[in-house]
Amino acid sequence: MRDPYLYDDVNLLKNLADIKDAELLRTAEADITGLAMAAIYDYKYDKFTTETLQDIHRNIFGQIYDWAGEFRTIQMVKYEDVLGGDTVRYAYPKEIKKQLSEAMREISKLKRTADNDKDIVFKLVRIIASIWQTHPFREGNTRTVIVFAVLVAKSLGFEVNHELFKINSAYVRNALVWASQSIYSKYEYLERIFFDAILGIDNEADIPVKTKSGKYDVIGDYKVKDYKERPHEYTDE
Repeated sequence: MRDPYLYDDVNLLKNLADIKDAELLRTAEADITGLAMAAIYDYKYDKFTTETLQDIHRNIFGQIYDWAGEFRTIQMVKYEDVLGGDTVRYAYPKEIKKQLSEAMREISKLKRTADNDKDIVFKLVRIIASIWQTHPFREGNTRTVIVFAVLVAKSLGFEVNHELFKINSAYVRNALVWASQSIYSKYEYLERIFFDAILGIDNEADIPVKTKSGKYDVIGDYKVKDYKERPHEYTDE
């Protein structure tokens, strides 16, 4: 069976502009979603639920994909250089709603007090990693979960440097990959940028930091500059 999200004649996602050139689609998607994300950071949601996540995805991608905001219906793989060619084990489509509901219950438990800022960010990192591993949508999960995380943090009263996630997008994605390895997850990479963006501190040294791009150049032995975007692939396994 061919991936139903792709055109029959080219391996590109069906899109509202009917673009069938890979570079043109990449540019159009980046332009459209960039403007949408800039606007959505000013949104204020009364609560953070599965429907909130869907609404965020719809707002970011609704001008380019007609399935924006809808959960994917196929299983996918994506081979990751940072994992030595392995793939994240994403949720099966029938598991998506259940896994997201569990994550949203954890989000609802986040309550900020006078002295628990680090604990809040520590927990948020793990919840966001679990949502990302669920991978609810056919495309655009990283951008959606980062916007969701920023808006959750802002709702708790934090001032968030969301530009840090944007300018280090390759680092963020690879950090999410490592944070989505079940019992083998390594959260320290994702913690590094979340603590910096939300608290402005180094998560290990617990001191204020001035953000430097060099902090986000490597993940373990993997050089982020070597990251090359690959498409998700349909699998029937």
